[in-house]
Amino acid sequence: MPDIHEIPVRLPLFEEAAQVLKEKGIYKRDLTAQELANIMSEIVANLTQGQESVKASVPSMAVDIVKAKGTVAGVVKVEKPIQATIKVSCALDNGTVPDRIKLAGLDIQTEAGFAAKLALKAVNIEGKAREALRDPNQALGSALASQLEPRGVKLTEVGLHFNEQTLSVDLKGGAIQPRR
Repeated sequence: MPDIHEIPVRLPLFEEAAQVLKEKGIYKRDLTAQELANIMSEIVANLTQGQESVKASVPSMAVDIVKAKGTVAGVVKVEKPIQATIKVSCALDNGTVPDRIKLAGLDIQTEAGFAAKLALKAVNIEGKAREALRDPNQALGSALASQLEPRGVKLTEVGLHFNEQTLSVDLKGGAIQPRR
């Protein structure tokens, strides 16, 4: 199975951002809750990266943006080598530093039998989730970069800020220069 970073997500947002960044070096856009949910799905799916023996999927991801705050709720279904359901819920808010958001709360719940919980502890999905979501700017920046690089764009800067019902994204970067 290919690495999720090798599979560009088919969203017009990424095609548009890549084209504008190649031409102008700056791309600004307000993301809807659904667009943010698609990006967050990739972040959560990446929690099992590097675990060849683990098969997992993200069947649901919901994002709500209200009054300049975001809430993300998703489910990871682990199907192999054990069966378990991991529910991830986090709250995001604007940080004190301009163009940065912060993690305001994180809750991770695991539904699995005793043996499955022991196996999950070894894989450390919960620890990876806490580490990945500890800095939502880094997590979202990496997710955006992983979608733009296959489209020939290198990100150099990512600014994020919640508006009333959207997440404002300010990207800087340009075309990847061919190696000599």
